[in-house]
Amino acid sequence: MDFDAHFAPETRNTPYSSYEAYTSQLFACVDRQLSSYIRDLMSLFAQDNGGFKNILYPDIEIAFDLCNKHLNDMERGMEGSDDFQSTTPEEPLEDDGLGDLFGDEMMSDLFSAFADEGGIAALKERPIEELLDHVAARAAATDPEQVPMPLYQLCAKLEFSPFATFAFACAILSSTQTNYASVFQVINQNGGLSAPTIESAGRVFYGDRFSITSAYGQMSKALEQLRPILNLQINDAMPFSTQLSPDKRMIDFLFGLDPIRPDENYKRFFNLLDLSVTENPFIANPQILDAVNINYNDGGHIFSLFGDEGSGRKFTIAHFCKQHSLRCVTLNCAKLFVYDFRFVDQALWSLARECILTGACCCLDNLSYREDEKDKFFGYLDLAFGKLVAHDVTIFAVSKEKLPMREVTTLDYAQLELPTPNNGERQQVWKHYAQGYSLGPDVDLEELATKFLFTPGKIKSALHQGRSLSAMDREIQISRASMFKSCNNQMSHELTQKATRVPANFGWDDIVMNPDQRLALKNACDQLIYRKQVYEDWDYMKKYQYGRGLSVLLFGAPGTGKSMCAQVIAHEMNLELYRVDLSKVVDKYVGETEKSISMIFREAKKCNVVLFFDECDTLFAKRSDDGGSNQSSNNNKTALLLQEVEAYDGVSVLATNYKHNIDPAFFRRMKFIVEFQFPDVETRKVLWKTTIPKSTPLAEDVDIDFLAARFEFVGGNIKNCILNAAFLAAADPEAGGEVHMKHYLQAIKYEFVKTGKVFTRSDFEPYASLVL
Repeated sequence: MDFDAHFAPETRNTPYSSYEAYTSQLFACVDRQLSSYIRDLMSLFAQDNGGFKNILYPDIEIAFDLCNKHLNDMERGMEGSDDFQSTTPEEPLEDDGLGDLFGDEMMSDLFSAFADEGGIAALKERPIEELLDHVAARAAATDPEQVPMPLYQLCAKLEFSPFATFAFACAILSSTQTNYASVFQVINQNGGLSAPTIESAGRVFYGDRFSITSAYGQMSKALEQLRPILNLQINDAMPFSTQLSPDKRMIDFLFGLDPIRPDENYKRFFNLLDLSVTENPFIANPQILDAVNINYNDGGHIFSLFGDEGSGRKFTIAHFCKQHSLRCVTLNCAKLFVYDFRFVDQALWSLARECILTGACCCLDNLSYREDEKDKFFGYLDLAFGKLVAHDVTIFAVSKEKLPMREVTTLDYAQLELPTPNNGERQQVWKHYAQGYSLGPDVDLEELATKFLFTPGKIKSALHQGRSLSAMDREIQISRASMFKSCNNQMSHELTQKATRVPANFGWDDIVMNPDQRLALKNACDQLIYRKQVYEDWDYMKKYQYGRGLSVLLFGAPGTGKSMCAQVIAHEMNLELYRVDLSKVVDKYVGETEKSISMIFREAKKCNVVLFFDECDTLFAKRSDDGGSNQSSNNNKTALLLQEVEAYDGVSVLATNYKHNIDPAFFRRMKFIVEFQFPDVETRKVLWKTTIPKSTPLAEDVDIDFLAARFEFVGGNIKNCILNAAFLAAADPEAGGEVHMKHYLQAIKYEFVKTGKVFTRSDFEPYASLVL
């Protein structure tokens, strides 16, 4: 059986039985050209009467002997010799045979073709293009589901020309078989160059037909076709001297046990998106996936998805990939884009290759930047778009905030927001993810969906953390307290940088106020409790699409209970209370204060917390038009706050001691305005009695009625006096472990001094002798 029998027309559409059979026949074509070329090279050297030995290549005689041995072995048909044992391309060989990549059956048939004198001549008769076309036809007829052939599929995907396929096969041989090093040293006529170049591959491919002018077009085309998958170091002055040497990632893809594992050199940045999440249904924002599919079917390649953490950006991508039978390679841009251009450029090339090799789309994740790095960030992002789109890779740019895409690229894109799911969707998500959890009877999923404006990801995380908290408390089921604590733990760290969490431990029974104040605040809380019924069940949302939150302005003298009232509201609503730290909000740089304000309301909305602005007149000052730049900046801050307060769907409580300093526009936007008046005698008496802990050991001489009637203090002053008196009694050795009237009077005296109020003996009569 001769060599041509393997390329007979009747076998053209015969599928390959294995990947090894395909690679064996492909590499046989390469070996045929190598054998022919080396034979002609030996003839050329022989004509020089040995003069070549001492000119440029001291080791060429050894290489010549090795090549001659290869040819002689093949011509003698040394079937079964050690030089021709089959092995896989990924295992280096100890011997030096040219046919090491052939299977045993292929070797037997091939070597029998060399036994006769016409073997070599027969090899030369059929053009290499015809043989490679035959191999490609058989590969195309092979079912990839039955016989995966990554080498052929890659060449077909990139539409390699016959010469590009041949050059790629030469490169694979040189990288996977150590005994080919000496062969390519001879081919290159360079003892230090053991890998093929574009030119040397062209010389072997075309043989007698080779000339730079005739082969230039094909060699240039091959360089461009190989560039996406081989890390070519092209010298523009001598492009055809470029070495072809596949790296480990390339060989792993072709012959490795885990071909889809991303490049190990960039494992800090690359990852494969977990598509198992598609086992969960698409409950929230399904229209986003529909929009992506429509644009993709119209030829769209770039999608910008933005939304809060857990909003389903990657979940959407995973469902897209499943529908279109794609994988997805993710890139952590925040990590990569801090490096210099050369490193980033190489990493992005490797990213594009990963998408080509694995048939994947790309997710550019963690797209965030500081203002001072904006230009660098946009430049890298545009570079990534260009490299990926050049190979028709679908790109998903994922960010929390909306990216100014038009400043980044001139390419067409679709930008989609994944908003927080509406109440109905949130209830469905809670019910779906709660199926695997044991919830206590006091856990109301509808309540959780209403109070916490969570994304699906945060709902899933809240349930998981709730189970952990309950387990630590030795609870069999997830209790309501653990569930709410877990939900509150979903708070973004960005908000905690600008606001401080205040424990809301006071309820209605702890605060003293007149009936009108109490009624107003209870009516305010009712707006949050019955929001779903009014806005959704009664369909008020159509008429009131804006300003559905609860905003309360508290004003009055210092110490009248405004801060405590904010805690009561948060406590009754079972919500977290965050006091905005004005020192961290107000910034001297233009625009930074506005950014902080927007961030505070944005992050607070996610966990539905109560925002408390104490001494709000600092930020909510009256606007004026004096023409100054500072006043203009202040006006902008006030205007922004007006918008944010009205747009906030949660609870915002504002407190001020000076109502007249507040911009009048705020009064219209406040749902409730409650004045905290100076307490009268009866109110002060209640304050004294309720503020003193019941466990306090009071002496019989303590006269609460006198203290309330004589000293006109607000709640804050009374609280200070009670606490200071307790410490005075504890330190008094004559007190007998009780708090006496003299201790309260002494504490009141200190409070007078602290506030700068003038007092006389008559103020303390008939108990003046106890303190003066």
